[in-house]
Amino acid sequence: MPKNLSSSIQTGPLSVGNVVSAGLRIYRDHFQSYFGLALTAYLWLLVPIYGWAKYSAISGLISRLAFDEVSENPETVSDARREVNPRMWSFLEAGILTSLIFFGVYLAGSITMIILVAVSAAIFGLDGRTITNLLIVVAVIAFLIICIRIISRLLIVEVPLAIENNLGAGGAVGRSWQLTKGSVGRIQWIVVVAFLISLPIYIVSNLLSVIVQGVLTALLGTESSLFFLVYYILVVAQSIGFGALIIPFWQVIKAVIYYDLRSRKEGLGL
Repeated sequence: MPKNLSSSIQTGPLSVGNVVSAGLRIYRDHFQSYFGLALTAYLWLLVPIYGWAKYSAISGLISRLAFDEVSENPETVSDARREVNPRMWSFLEAGILTSLIFFGVYLAGSITMIILVAVSAAIFGLDGRTITNLLIVVAVIAFLIICIRIISRLLIVEVPLAIENNLGAGGAVGRSWQLTKGSVGRIQWIVVVAFLISLPIYIVSNLLSVIVQGVLTALLGTESSLFFLVYYILVVAQSIGFGALIIPFWQVIKAVIYYDLRSRKEGLGL
């Protein structure tokens, strides 16, 4: 780890640019290893339940390896795997728990929206459509803000689970919520910058899908059963390949965020 990065962590919080640049540097230096792990993780996704747990654990493993790099205490992949693998099912449980939280928020928001529309219609009637629509717009904006904040608070759930001992799924969710308190704004900017950096890969992936579809349509026609089979196989292979490129970058970014939050809140590394 370059001394200037280490120094910036120890003297205060990393800027948004420093977090993303650190993530890019770590990913670049360990691209082959991280890409191989991510590719294996994506292949495991094809296996229901057990494979999903393996995918979650390998994602956490990448974050652990990245955290070891940013904290200047590198581990080998095999050593890190020995620490992460026993918690494999906890990673899946954490993912399910996080999904349930998001679903609960979505359900509560939907019910609130329906009640708001019903009450507004009952009070103002047809003559109050403008007021009703305005209330809906305000409610949607408020709902999006709440969702973004919750996503930011739960962004790093798998990282403490991969690194800290004696944490279960619920403890990892609570740990993420605790560490991200007061840092939602910075995390949102980090996510925006990281997304913009990875956006070209998403664009290339989508363009390639369109090109593949066009070529197969010209060769086989859309009515052919062979068209759907070949297209499905190529799309799945493409999704696995591009996903294996993207996932390590995000897991590294999460690891750097986690290190930065612990440095500022708990004095880690001082």
